[in-house]
Amino acid sequence: MQGSWNRYTSCMLQRRLGHAAWVTETLALLPLVALGGCPPPSSRFAHDLAFDFNVGGRPTAIIVDATPVFTNQPIFESVPGKVASHAPTVTAFPDGELLAAWYSYGAQGELDGSAIYTARRLPTEDKWEPATLHIDRPEADGNPVLYSEADAVWFFQAVAPDGWSTAHIEMQRSPDRGHTWTAPRALGGPLGSNARFPPVRLADGTLLLPAYDDLLQRALFFASADGNDWTLRSALATAPPFRCIQPSVVELGGGRLLAIMRNTGRGWLWVTASDDGGLTWASPRDSGFPNPASATALLRLAGGHLILIYNDSNTDRHPLSITISGDEGVTWYPPRALVDGDGAYAYPAAVQTPDGLIQIVYSHNRERIGHITLNEAWIVAGE
Repeated sequence: MQGSWNRYTSCMLQRRLGHAAWVTETLALLPLVALGGCPPPSSRFAHDLAFDFNVGGRPTAIIVDATPVFTNQPIFESVPGKVASHAPTVTAFPDGELLAAWYSYGAQGELDGSAIYTARRLPTEDKWEPATLHIDRPEADGNPVLYSEADAVWFFQAVAPDGWSTAHIEMQRSPDRGHTWTAPRALGGPLGSNARFPPVRLADGTLLLPAYDDLLQRALFFASADGNDWTLRSALATAPPFRCIQPSVVELGGGRLLAIMRNTGRGWLWVTASDDGGLTWASPRDSGFPNPASATALLRLAGGHLILIYNDSNTDRHPLSITISGDEGVTWYPPRALVDGDGAYAYPAAVQTPDGLIQIVYSHNRERIGHITLNEAWIVAGE
């Protein structure tokens, strides 16, 4: 690992130094909440919040006494009547059953004829059951997000009647692992609201849903005390053309929140932190990880380690890679490619099953949805 660690550290330092001056001089943050309006107190930045993230140097060692595990298979090969599929999501139940969702569309435009599908993999099976239509309305349905606790499931999605900038978020709930659902209901929030990653249950019981605004290109954070009624807790924006969107959030051991965000201008991933449950956020900064303007998944494992699944490139949606941190994001292992080659391997989502395995879904060239199963031993083993 010594050689790969040295190359990785050198690459990260060069990337940061290459545009550090730009970040210092031009990062004018825009905490907008409503079009043409002034930001409420909940949108103010906690400028004095200090946090360490991806500082470089040798990563904190992770000792795993297990044989590396890695498998990769498609959830499906095609959806009848559709030409493309994208933006998968996945959740896991206590016995290891998996439920995945994605949206598929039938023409060249990614919202033309779009509909949301689900598929299930039972804990005793290796293969996924056939895809099932979840919702298909005249308005464009897209970007599903699944989250579960025990057998209860939350389902979030975007409804975009006239393009992503007109979207709003709707939610359904299921008491029985997604076999039956409540009617869709809107969350509210600003025009352009969209979702990509699941909520996190905070230590105080609040559900915090990371979201974003496709109209003003900013991150949004919705909160709910009961899982039914949601309010916009805060909004977060960076200067154009390097907008921060599609946040993925974890809660660390001490209650601090850590969020990784897509950079619309490419080059690097944004990172920020909050010490007050997402009411205010530290000024977003360069995470030291590259980003080709693509969504990135951050997940806290049961043992406390963090994993980051991202496109390890400034310009291309390949390779799709994974890295792991044993010290809550301060240092990271050199990334390991999950899948590479020509094409796009993007929009990952991840969940950990009770057996400790990590389940990752991703969009493969928008032709199919891939499913990777691996463990921590495989990540730390390196290339």
